[in-house]
Amino acid sequence: MGDILYAPRQAHLEPAEFSDELKDFAEGLTVLGRMVNETRTLAGQLSRGELDIALPDHDNELAAPLKALHATLKHLAWQTKQVARGDYSQHINFMGEFADAFNDMIGQLATQRERLQAEMDLVKRRAEDLERSSSLFEAISGSMPEWIVMVDKETGEHLFVNHPPESVLASDIFEKQLYEILLEYAQPMEIGDEPRTESFSLISDVALQYFELRLYPIMWYSHEAVACVLTDVTKEFEEHSRLEDVAYRDTQTGVYNRHFGMQQLGEWIGAEREFFLVFVDMDMLKYVNDVFGHGEGDIYIKTVADLLAGVSGAAIVSRLGGDEFMLLWDKKDADGRDLGAVTQLFEDLRDKLAASSSVDEKGEVRYARSMSLGIVDVGADNRLSSSDLLSLADERMYEYKRAHKMERRI
Repeated sequence: MGDILYAPRQAHLEPAEFSDELKDFAEGLTVLGRMVNETRTLAGQLSRGELDIALPDHDNELAAPLKALHATLKHLAWQTKQVARGDYSQHINFMGEFADAFNDMIGQLATQRERLQAEMDLVKRRAEDLERSSSLFEAISGSMPEWIVMVDKETGEHLFVNHPPESVLASDIFEKQLYEILLEYAQPMEIGDEPRTESFSLISDVALQYFELRLYPIMWYSHEAVACVLTDVTKEFEEHSRLEDVAYRDTQTGVYNRHFGMQQLGEWIGAEREFFLVFVDMDMLKYVNDVFGHGEGDIYIKTVADLLAGVSGAAIVSRLGGDEFMLLWDKKDADGRDLGAVTQLFEDLRDKLAASSSVDEKGEVRYARSMSLGIVDVGADNRLSSSDLLSLADERMYEYKRAHKMERRI
């Protein structure tokens, strides 16, 4: 009996060895030992999580609860697999607290899936909207005059190009040059940077052309890109230059007018630039106008303006009034000249003007062309205002005029 309970595998009876009165009892003990052994084996298998096993026969009533547990665990394993496949309709209503925890987990997974699905649907709709917008953009941009290029900021690949500007093709500028410029500006930009605008010019086979480049960092079909919008602004630039000439140029001589000259003088002083200020007063202009007419006076004025403009392309020459001019010459552009050298240069220029004096048909001088000079050497430590510097130059000009009148009298 003890072997049946504690060592059923070792328990063994031979009913034939018992008397007729005990033979049925011995057979019953044998059946009991088999049931205990099968039940013990089943319990061990379940404790190890083994579910794909052979179960005791249906006549083993001792194993019935374990067989029911086996069926429950098999069903639970199946439900878990269904959950893993995304079937969140599974619920259990047995096993107490485990059932509550399992059902709560399924509910949370279902909620998370619904939220994730909603987000995925939103992303999908946005992607579809983006694709439609991109297609619309590509269709619209094809008819735009601007040249639009999507540049991959990492690889430099051109992800989209609508068409090159007509003016570029007409002037035979190689597209390669433009691509290189776009890439130079685009690659340093990062997604999230503010859009910016750049300007540059290129020399074509025909002329110098000017371009405006607007740069927008964007995502383009999963690429970090920069939208480059290139506009040919040559006509606008030329018109602006023309209007600027109208506003800042003296129409009679072509040099700058008083407004521009005084504006530049103020800016140079503010920037603490070192420069020469040359004040020029034409001699005898009133006499020429009165005696020979304003037409001759205009020729005289233009001659002086052209001489001053020829001093240096870097110098700013402006006409302050009828017979007064001002020249601003940055020392960096004066080839190392000091005040003495600059003074001598203008003395030579005065001699050249005198040599151009008007003559009559007989070759006799009708009037002598001349100019008086007032030169100021302006250093970085200058503290005088624009009007003060001009007054100082004017004083020196009158000193020069008086000295040269005395020389003529001697």
